[in-house]
Amino acid sequence: MAKKYVISSGHSLKVRGAADILDEVNEARKVANRVHSILTTTYNGEGSLFHDNTSTTQQKNLNTIVNHHNCKERDLDISVHFNAAFKTNDPRGVECLYYDEKALSTKVSAAISEVSGLKDRGAKERKELYFLKATNKPAILIEVCFVDSKADAKIYNDNDKFEAICQAIASVIATELGFKKKEVTTVSKPIKPAESTSTAKSYYKSGTGLYRIKKGCYLYKTIKFDKNQREEKIEPGEAVTANEVVKYGSAYRLKTKYGYVTADKEFVEKV
Repeated sequence: MAKKYVISSGHSLKVRGAADILDEVNEARKVANRVHSILTTTYNGEGSLFHDNTSTTQQKNLNTIVNHHNCKERDLDISVHFNAAFKTNDPRGVECLYYDEKALSTKVSAAISEVSGLKDRGAKERKELYFLKATNKPAILIEVCFVDSKADAKIYNDNDKFEAICQAIASVIATELGFKKKEVTTVSKPIKPAESTSTAKSYYKSGTGLYRIKKGCYLYKTIKFDKNQREEKIEPGEAVTANEVVKYGSAYRLKTKYGYVTADKEFVEKV
């Protein structure tokens, strides 16, 4: 039977965590969302994602999160948080807390540090933390960086570093649970010369099918290309299957099973 996970963000919309240069609740959700997306699209992972939107007290929040994890069939529990101490310009770094999963926590902290440049504070045993002691499966709690460190926030706010951090977490979890990367269809067919603008209308109405990526671009959750809705980067040579070509303002998008990709002929060509 395939192994599974549950990943959740710390705190809730109504019982918020640390906030300074970064806001813990907002950023923990972004990281959890992206890691879950990578595990289920780049890898063949199985798991679920949870954010608490309703709790109004700290204890209710803790109970809600733990109860959600404990009611799911899974092999690993993951909680995403951001740390805080006192405001400083200096770097503080990443750490991963555990009840009895020291080896995995060490790997997660080290992996994040390696790809981002955040200081590796390592694995920390915290048996008193409610999430770690009350979940009934192996569990880790990731403290991505410090919300009140200017140096940490600068690294984290770099889009490339954010993606690298999420990829690093997903890679360690995938290895731990035995997930494999999905095969990506590549096309060796040479790129054709771009069509003239006079044929654009017919090109975009050419229907569904396979499109080759000519220039690296992103897969997005929604038709509106917001950087916070990015799923993963698609490299040149890879291919996507479009179920539909849709128009957004004056632009066109390829609607795929997993999200939206630009239909701009600078980036894609129909195979």
